[in-house]
Amino acid sequence: MTADLCPCCGTVTEQDAATGSSTEQWHIDGAVLTTELPEELGSTLGRFLGTEPVDTLGGWVAAVRYHIDGPSLTIEELCVTDDETEHWGIVDGEKYHFACFYDAVILAALVDSPVAIRTKSPDGAVIEARAGGTDALTVTPDDAVFSFGIDKNVSPPSEDGPNLEDGYAAICPYVKAFPNRDAYEQWATSVHAATVAMPHKGTADLAAALVD
Repeated sequence: MTADLCPCCGTVTEQDAATGSSTEQWHIDGAVLTTELPEELGSTLGRFLGTEPVDTLGGWVAAVRYHIDGPSLTIEELCVTDDETEHWGIVDGEKYHFACFYDAVILAALVDSPVAIRTKSPDGAVIEARAGGTDALTVTPDDAVFSFGIDKNVSPPSEDGPNLEDGYAAICPYVKAFPNRDAYEQWATSVHAATVAMPHKGTADLAAALVD
């Protein structure tokens, strides 16, 4: 059994060595849209799109915008639900419940008024944020991080190409908020998905790219 190595570099931990598996849990600390993605995540995103592997989240945004109707996302295309969920945003007194918390961040990039966001991590920790336009989020707790990922078993698209519904099914379960990196790392090793984690500023940058 090997000694613990840095999981954010995709190297093997004692737990991984014991099971003969490896992980690519990894953190984006620099420019979110231009940092090169781990090979597994990039290739899985490419399989979903029916293309070559995706190198960066900026490349992913460009592909998503190519496949949606219109130049950018709209509120109507967000995964708003009539059911009460643990992921919501409030803007101008109106409360939107989402199947995926990240759509509340996108909502903030779509509207002019500030949005109050509340979500829960997989372990039940509450993460709250406030966002105005495409500015960075103010998040509690300060050490919160956010994941982006996709099901490792995602299928290639049909002849018509991928659609938003397919994307929500493959990606939404792996877009989560966590109170800190340790919580993310514990979760990332328990799900069958290729994921990365980013700080809250990166989350706002990604949302801004999707709607600009």
